[in-house]
Amino acid sequence: MTRNLNGTELKRLHRDWRRRTSGRLALILDGVQGPFNVGAIIRTAAAERVDHLWYAGGATTAQNSKVGKTALGTDRYLTQSTCETTTDAIAEAQAQGYRVIGCRLY
Repeated sequence: MTRNLNGTELKRLHRDWRRRTSGRLALILDGVQGPFNVGAIIRTAAAERVDHLWYAGGATTAQNSKVGKTALGTDRYLTQSTCETTTDAIAEAQAQGYRVIGCRLY
């Protein structure tokens, strides 16, 4: 049987998980241009406590009003950078100590 956590229980779960986890998490968005998709990614990233978000390859950024409408203000919880190419974003992530793992969805 599963049950839904209320807001306080969910916050406690995230806080406890964060204390037990030493790893940091960041994302590189490569060419994601749909503003509503980017907003949803930002919202999910904030919920999962992502530290940093790089926009690369022409990805739509949080400055787009449609992204902001979908992100619902959660972009303030992430630091963000824009890079010309994905290679530049990967180099920046590695320089900041992130291990880069790639995933391509179709």
